[in-house]
Amino acid sequence: MTFHSIERLGHPFASVSELGLVIPRDSEMLVRNPEVKLLFFLQAECEQEIDGVGRFPMKAGDICVVPRLCLQHYRLVRPRDLPRIHVLKISLGLPPLPAPGQPAGKFAVKGNPESDLGAFCQHHFTEIRHLPAAQDAPMQEIMLAIRREAEEHRAGIRHRVRALCTNLLVHVARRLHDSPAVAKATAAGHGFVVNQAKEFLRRNFAQALTLGEIAWHVKMSEEHLARVFRKVTGQTVFDYLRTVRLESAKTLLIDSSQTLTEIAALTGFGSLSLFSRNFSQYVGQSPSAYRQARAQSVQW
Repeated sequence: MTFHSIERLGHPFASVSELGLVIPRDSEMLVRNPEVKLLFFLQAECEQEIDGVGRFPMKAGDICVVPRLCLQHYRLVRPRDLPRIHVLKISLGLPPLPAPGQPAGKFAVKGNPESDLGAFCQHHFTEIRHLPAAQDAPMQEIMLAIRREAEEHRAGIRHRVRALCTNLLVHVARRLHDSPAVAKATAAGHGFVVNQAKEFLRRNFAQALTLGEIAWHVKMSEEHLARVFRKVTGQTVFDYLRTVRLESAKTLLIDSSQTLTEIAALTGFGSLSLFSRNFSQYVGQSPSAYRQARAQSVQW
């Protein structure tokens, strides 16, 4: 099921959308891929096999770059695997490359990859790639912004979403090609420390965190971290943590059949009343109303 879909973004984009898929427990889900796409897994606990490429475990936080015609098999291989998959998909209106193992024919990138976004994609996305745990904090914030645009439908939505999707493509291309030396060279300054703190918050948001624990992780004093975080992001550490928790709650309300009390616990809120109050302030409707509204467009 497709939701939060935005089309007519201009070349090379075809669309960006969130997909909800269900894997049968006694068989597999087969996807015949006809397009160039990037998949950002928001919820997954399964195995994917791509003919001619191999098989690999899929988890939330993974990215798949799929520029070729192919068959994708999604399977549940362990009793605890989750049948529901939730992904953000960027579809590109570019000709897909032949299936793995098939003759490539004549292929040449038309245009300058540094000035033509279509040429950029054709230059950097040439093979099927699985990037485990590749969604860092900046990528996740971009995906959050895309979801907000899809939900709010404000003026300039397509201009904004096109820019956000372009940013995501560049992040993925750099992740594919940056060497460890490049990554090490960028690991300096307040921005790096703030990203470390963000990554820690995104991994541990279900826990009851203190500023001291977060500061210890990034090797700063509490006062220094609080000051630097606000200077770089415009938010306090705990404002950011609240956003992470509530956006995770949105995904669980869409993806799962868990009770509101269970979702409150899974997202780090000490009680259902605290969760409901924060969610209503943030979203403008109660968790149950949000779930009901999304259920009308997402049929699992």
